[in-house]
Amino acid sequence: MTELKLGAIFGVLWAAFDLAIGGIDTPIKALALLIALDFATGIFAGWKRDELSSSVGAKGIAKKAGIFICIMLAYLLDSAMAMNLFRGMVISGFAIIEAMSLVENLDRMGYGWVIPGFLRNKLIQIAEEKKLNEEVDKHADS
Repeated sequence: MTELKLGAIFGVLWAAFDLAIGGIDTPIKALALLIALDFATGIFAGWKRDELSSSVGAKGIAKKAGIFICIMLAYLLDSAMAMNLFRGMVISGFAIIEAMSLVENLDRMGYGWVIPGFLRNKLIQIAEEKKLNEEVDKHADS
């Protein structure tokens, strides 16, 4: 009986999630794969560099959940305006971010040599700018 109840609960939750994000189609599947790969390589990179942290992991999971909330909002906008624009743009934007993070994790794992030089240099530049912005924000808050 418990198995049946759990199956019903998860079935309803899955149907609600499917409806909220506009369906489980190929772009969502691709984004989900990128998210899973990014998360797995992030864990491995943290382990390899002895930097594993539950708080960093929890923050990462929260960010991944935020991605799907943004997709839900974009789908609502598309539905409200009878368009098919925002959902695809949001999915594409987050897919690019996840792919970049995946490449960064490969570099952190010690496989930077497989990344083309121009891309690796650009990622280093982005990381340095991000670190500088975080320091500026930290000083502005205090």
